[in-house]
Amino acid sequence: MSEERTKYCHGCQAQLDVDESECPYCHQRQQSYVEESLARGIRSIFPRHMPASRILLVSIIVYFIIVSIDVLLHPKYGLKDVLLSPPPEIIYRWGAHRRGETVWWRLITANFVHFGIIHIIFNAYALRYVSPYVERAYGSAMTIASFLVLGTGSMLCSNLLGDSGLVAGASGGLMAFIGMAAVSSHLENTVLSLQVRNSMIKWALFTFVFGFAVSFGGMGIDNIAHISGFVLGGLAGFVLPRQSTTGFTRLWMIRLSRIALILTVGIASVAFASMANTSAFDKYQRECIASLKIRQYDKADVACSRAYETDKGQEISYHYYIYTKIMLNDHKKARELCAEGRSRFEKPSFDGLCKIVGQ
Repeated sequence: MSEERTKYCHGCQAQLDVDESECPYCHQRQQSYVEESLARGIRSIFPRHMPASRILLVSIIVYFIIVSIDVLLHPKYGLKDVLLSPPPEIIYRWGAHRRGETVWWRLITANFVHFGIIHIIFNAYALRYVSPYVERAYGSAMTIASFLVLGTGSMLCSNLLGDSGLVAGASGGLMAFIGMAAVSSHLENTVLSLQVRNSMIKWALFTFVFGFAVSFGGMGIDNIAHISGFVLGGLAGFVLPRQSTTGFTRLWMIRLSRIALILTVGIASVAFASMANTSAFDKYQRECIASLKIRQYDKADVACSRAYETDKGQEISYHYYIYTKIMLNDHKKARELCAEGRSRFEKPSFDGLCKIVGQ
């Protein structure tokens, strides 16, 4: 049989025809031809060795570079701001979250945002060291899904339990990986794996002690995200199915990991799309208000229109757009906006403006 027409049983590793639905040797159910073909296609795109670890590492580094370029393009900031203290307003625009707000998509995007070069170096090093242990135990698909889910969970705990402040960074997800690696190594119970377990526990303890120590000095360390991430990761380590050296040995494990990956990546994609939409809205809204302050109404009309088109769910986008139309004597458009806005919002802030144009 040619390589294209063969596959290996996930139970006993026997070589089978690609159309086989059940292994004749161990009687394990097999992936369908479509599933096998899709899996091969995906494997051909990504690195063969530890693809999830590499994807996550590249993702946070590339995201840091993108945010840094945005900072450098701002006339008020320079390289020092990029490396040591990125402006809070730019960090927030790129997906960081403020405790107490509980914006769902920010709990996801915040895992990829970092406060300067030291922050990203520490987290990138930790990810490069720890994630291969997780990927070896739980597979590539479950590794990416776990980072997104457990990192988001640690951000939620931080948001609910911490004091007000801007929060970002991959350390919650990384601490979850440390918890998962510690548990999987403990369950493997070999001399080498127990050494890994002990190393993970020491790393976690050092992180906790260091975090609380520097917090007293005024440095912003998210200890709640660290602790909750580690706990969530430990629980996930016990619950999630672990793979053997040849991969998952049951079909349901393979399908579960793929479903988890598809769902989490899909939700994360929506989260980043929401971030991009909000970022554009904030930019246009600032331009709109700035133009209105200096009474450049034609310029304001363009910016306010873009803010309105970007996010019609914001009451403020209607308010300033209606005001601009009134100043330009376009009362017809102002009345249309008033009618549309009143259908969306109860007792809106622009109600007084609408009365001016007889709406």
